[in-house]
Amino acid sequence: MRLEANGHGQSIRLPERDELFSQGEAVTVADIRDAIVIKEGGLFMMANAEGNLPPGEDQGYGLYKGDTRYLSVYDLSFGDVRPTVLLSTAELGFSSEHHLTNPPMTVASGREIPKETLEIMRRRVIDKSLHETVQITNFNVFPVTVHLRLEFAADFLDIFEFRGEKRPRRGNLLPPLVDETRVLFSYEGLDGVLRKTAFRFSQRPENVSEHGALFAITLGHRESQSLSFTVAVDDDPADEPIDEAFESLDQAHRNWLASCTQVSTDNEFFNAILQRSLDDIRLLSVAGEDGDFIAAGTPWFSSLFGRDSLITSFQMLAFNPEIARDSLRVLARLQGSKVDDWRDEEPGKILHERRVGEMAALGEIPMSPYYGSVDATPLFLMLAAEYLSWTGDLELVRELEPNLMMALDWIENRVGWGGGRYLTYAKRSTKGLQNQGWKDSRDGIVNGDGTLARAPIALAEVQGYVYAAYLGLARIQALLGNGELGTQLRRKAAALKEAFNADYWVQEEGYFAMALGADGEQASAISSNPGQCLWTGIVDGKHAGSVATRMFANDMFSGWGIRTLSSGSARYNPLGYHLGSIWPHDNSLIGMGLKRHGFEQELEELATAMYDSSRAFDYYRLPELFSGAPRTAHGVPVRYPVACRPQAWAAGTIPLLLQAILGLVPDATKNELRIVRPRLPHWLGEVEIRGLRVGDSTVDLAYSRRGGRTRVSVIADRGVKVVRARNWPK
Repeated sequence: MRLEANGHGQSIRLPERDELFSQGEAVTVADIRDAIVIKEGGLFMMANAEGNLPPGEDQGYGLYKGDTRYLSVYDLSFGDVRPTVLLSTAELGFSSEHHLTNPPMTVASGREIPKETLEIMRRRVIDKSLHETVQITNFNVFPVTVHLRLEFAADFLDIFEFRGEKRPRRGNLLPPLVDETRVLFSYEGLDGVLRKTAFRFSQRPENVSEHGALFAITLGHRESQSLSFTVAVDDDPADEPIDEAFESLDQAHRNWLASCTQVSTDNEFFNAILQRSLDDIRLLSVAGEDGDFIAAGTPWFSSLFGRDSLITSFQMLAFNPEIARDSLRVLARLQGSKVDDWRDEEPGKILHERRVGEMAALGEIPMSPYYGSVDATPLFLMLAAEYLSWTGDLELVRELEPNLMMALDWIENRVGWGGGRYLTYAKRSTKGLQNQGWKDSRDGIVNGDGTLARAPIALAEVQGYVYAAYLGLARIQALLGNGELGTQLRRKAAALKEAFNADYWVQEEGYFAMALGADGEQASAISSNPGQCLWTGIVDGKHAGSVATRMFANDMFSGWGIRTLSSGSARYNPLGYHLGSIWPHDNSLIGMGLKRHGFEQELEELATAMYDSSRAFDYYRLPELFSGAPRTAHGVPVRYPVACRPQAWAAGTIPLLLQAILGLVPDATKNELRIVRPRLPHWLGEVEIRGLRVGDSTVDLAYSRRGGRTRVSVIADRGVKVVRARNWPK
């Protein structure tokens, strides 16, 4: 029997989050809504519901490491007969389980096998290698001999080849090495790196070649037999029993949860949703060569992203401030040091994205790293200040002070570039991002008439980040004894706020423009961008109520969350990447803004929408984004076809919204925790917080809702002064 190789697969194009190409073919969007994804460290696998990587598919299924697909085909079947899927789950994140059965089929002896009389259970664990056990059980009353066919191939494609990048040439796929229990695939990259995939079998197949293996299995009545496979990547480690790998990873996840602030409520759904959020943050953690970080999202963005890691760190400060510490350090190490147009790099600038595949190493793409992000640098300063508020860790701030000052210098040098007064962007790299804020798709920033904004572009939320960065750095400088610089920064912040509220306000809409484009023209389409301005505090109090009201009008609030773009916009598309879809992280930042300005009812409505959305998605996991289609009586949000899941700042959504609901505002430099207007939503009656870290101390709190009022009691303060307050600190 000859098993056909998969060749090099088919290229696909992904959604335009990282639209690198100023010219290209039409986007072909793959559908991965039913894909099963497991991940641990720098290795992840995306398979179909059968647990397979089928030949000839265009979904990007595979086993990946370092932006390279190490396994492109991994397909188990009864020869030409496909199994029937009964259950397919990857709820644990690092492990998947697939229960399959047979359709009616005829085996080699000619005997008819009734449907659903064979059970196949596939159990898979991923750590430094991929481990799988396949158990097949015969429930027929007679003996059965079945042939399991396993096809495999490794094409070693760079992940950017799935995004439509056409390479003039590739490295060399070496002839596979085949023996009785192992097949070794190798690829000599043009970057000089030898990449290897070793496929091992626990028992000798009846037939094996470079294309696959055939196993003949004879089973008596109710007899079971197991096969084990290991796929080792690069370092070819010794086999580890799957049960040991599972127990080790399960314990690692338990330890991670135990290291976080402990939260319990009287709502078991919410408890499960919150645990899923924390589990996903652990799942996305990576030990990189420049430091630990949280990868942006699986499958397409399983790499270091500046903006994503900074915002995720914000969201997780109340639960695990070490994430912020690690993010600040790794981004400081990779901070821009020179002018490099190819990578949109400038001294002091914080990176957008770092890739480590062959194409990045060769300079075929600028992601080694790429700096085309206008907002990561002010977010870096914001996070340093907020981290200090939670931890009081002046030692880290002193360590990073040169990086903070370089970041400030970059902002100062870029503000006013092109004759304006705001922080703007315009790409220089021929393969750079057209838009360089978080809405970085090519058509993400639009004018009121639906035309695209022209560069240089000054995004509304970015000016808010700069405002908050000035104030945050001013607080840091005061603690470091540099009060004069702190005073200057506060003056800059005040001037920026005054100008912003004049220049971005669209009087006829009672709302802010999402951006200013070339010549200062307002990109006046109604969008979610000004909602984040509530979070940073740049919005004047006189405008805050109008902004909050506008975001909850029917054209902006779908019932599942606040849309990225109004349904009344000419460019609106509920499945547009940034043109009407709903992004959970965006909603969480808006939620913090609502809290800051005292809009408790609106915060509850938004938090309820995210809570309801979480309950509707698999594993209670919020995806990267979902459709902005209006909520209907059926109570299920519409999924986006290629959303990352898990995705870091989506996972951080519920933790940040809970912080807003509870009103937690720390000042570790004073050993103080301010609790501002706590108000539990109707679906939370009691919340208990244990081990909340403020500086070197911890505090335990109990919240309860009675008669529409929320009460807070301190169980144990352990050196933390708890202050109840009505107003958000300025």
